[in-house]
Amino acid sequence: MKKFQIPRASGHSSRPSPSDTETVDPLVTLAMLARGWRVILAALALALVAAGLYLTMLATPRYVARATVILDTHRAEVVDFNGVVDGIRGDADELNSEVEVLRSRGLLNRVVEALDLVQDPEFNPRLASPSWLDRGLSLLRPARPDASPQQIRDATTTALIEALKVRNLPSSYVFEIAVTSEDPAKAARIADTIAQLYIRNQIEVKFEATETATSWLTERVGMLKQELETAEGRVKTFNTQSPLISATALGALEVQLKDIRDRLSRIRHERDARETYLGALSEAQGAGDKRAAAADPALDRIAPDDQAGFDARFAALVAQAEADLLRAEDQIAALETSEVALQGQISRQGEDMIELQQLSREAEASRMLYEFFLNRLKETSAQNGIQQADARILSQAVIPDHPASPRRGLVLGLAAAIGIVAGIALVAARELRNTAFRTARELEAASHTLVMGQIPLLRAHARPEMLRFLLNSPGSPAMEAVRNLRTSLMLANVDAPPRVILTTSALPGEGKTTTAIALAVNLAASGKAVLLVEGDLRRHTLGEYFPGLTGGAGLASVLSGQVELEEAVQHDAESGLSLLIGDESTANGADLFASATYRHFLEEARGHYDHVIIDTPPVLIVPDARIQAQAADAVLFAVRWNATTQGQLDEALRMFETVNRPVTGLVLTQVDMAKMRRYAQDRSDLRYGSYAAYGAAD
Repeated sequence: MKKFQIPRASGHSSRPSPSDTETVDPLVTLAMLARGWRVILAALALALVAAGLYLTMLATPRYVARATVILDTHRAEVVDFNGVVDGIRGDADELNSEVEVLRSRGLLNRVVEALDLVQDPEFNPRLASPSWLDRGLSLLRPARPDASPQQIRDATTTALIEALKVRNLPSSYVFEIAVTSEDPAKAARIADTIAQLYIRNQIEVKFEATETATSWLTERVGMLKQELETAEGRVKTFNTQSPLISATALGALEVQLKDIRDRLSRIRHERDARETYLGALSEAQGAGDKRAAAADPALDRIAPDDQAGFDARFAALVAQAEADLLRAEDQIAALETSEVALQGQISRQGEDMIELQQLSREAEASRMLYEFFLNRLKETSAQNGIQQADARILSQAVIPDHPASPRRGLVLGLAAAIGIVAGIALVAARELRNTAFRTARELEAASHTLVMGQIPLLRAHARPEMLRFLLNSPGSPAMEAVRNLRTSLMLANVDAPPRVILTTSALPGEGKTTTAIALAVNLAASGKAVLLVEGDLRRHTLGEYFPGLTGGAGLASVLSGQVELEEAVQHDAESGLSLLIGDESTANGADLFASATYRHFLEEARGHYDHVIIDTPPVLIVPDARIQAQAADAVLFAVRWNATTQGQLDEALRMFETVNRPVTGLVLTQVDMAKMRRYAQDRSDLRYGSYAAYGAAD
């Protein structure tokens, strides 16, 4: 028998994974999202409902009030404050420092005290009523010890720090103080209080600095005054205990010393001359020599014959010369004594002068230092009470009209985005996890087996109603699909069309029985003698479609030899079918179908009927279908639309391959056309293979 079948690859076949494709078709993605619009819409609605519940029941509206403060870096001062406390110059480092001052715990502690925030449950969580979650957790954790007042105040200050934001507006000296609170009036009140206490703190800092400087200067001035008095006392004592010393007197002594030295030099010359004269007199021997040595006019007038007078005069000259020399020696000794005494006096007075000058300079330095600090003390004392802050309030906080959080638009928008993303994720996860088949093209690509037909979902509440629908609606899309299946099956081998046709599936409930009945009805309607055999000896479902033909002998009785084929076959006049319904048997079905009796039964059926259609049990449940397929001309495998998974199909086809009997073709059953349009990549998927007329029906 010649068959036209898509070649199957060896081993397990599998649906192409995303990694097998180079790109993702955006149209496929859009189609996937379109199919899951209900899930996405449900996730969006759920997210919006959750956001609404959060906004109305859980979220607490919080308001933000803002006060602004500006630094005055060029303030004109009444007195020179920079001498005691430097003002703010406006450098970046100082601006950042002021931001930290505004956020400092010391300043905010004063705000807590000023507004008594310790008694406010918003900032003191210990005063707030515990939530149901806190009450539940309190049963699991040990009780907290009672906090001290300081710990409570610190916790309150910490809560205030968390509710406060301070920033320096770019390229300006303006600071924005933003406070978040559940009460808009409270938020504005806290922001204004922070600004006021910040400015007051600046004044207090300067006042404290001035007070500290005044105290220190007062103490320092007192010490310097004592040092000045001590220095001046030393000068006075020195002047009292020492002779009158002055630069003029010292200069006079130096002049006097110079005169003494000049006289001493002159007298020494005179002494030397007298010594020379006396020596000359002493060395003269004759009268002439004596006259020359003496050089005395009186001696020269004495007559040469007056020897006595000459000798007397000469002796007088010698005596006079000796007396003059002795007197000169005495004068020199006296002058040298005076010189030494005067030198000692000048030396002592010079040292005293130096010491006096040193004491005077020390006293003068003490006086200058004392006067400087005294002037600074007077300036600093004058600053008390006129300190000015380096900042001023630019604008007070305005009570906000609308809460800053939660931002309803943002929350709803975020919830909508989360809902859409979650919905898309759910749809994608569902698509990734779902390995069922939705189009014939997809089924063929995954199984490498020809899809011969696509049977739509028959909307029947009971199995007899399904049979009547097939009989009473020959022109319906469902019957058109069956005709296409019959055509594909008959043309699969033109030279020898199949006569024994076997239908099976992977699992129960996948439409194999409906396919078998619909194909049998269609063949019978075309004038063929058709025998419909219930090849499932365990479950007898065929009788439910033909309730008037139940009971009596069946296939098991024929195979066991209890009855003949003609006796067991029942006829349905309305459909024109001959039916061999299954009956109870204690024998194993697989053994019966593997016997020669079963083959003889089929040969006999071929002699009486144009087509024999056998409805077999699911291949993944029992081996009956694989055994019966050995004697069949064609094997139709029913794949339930969007239900049979890739793994189930692969395993079922593998089982047929293990017995060297691959299936002839696949039938996509119970196709929901309304939903199938969502999965079709193009219009050809709706018309694919076997029922163009049905696919075109809208």
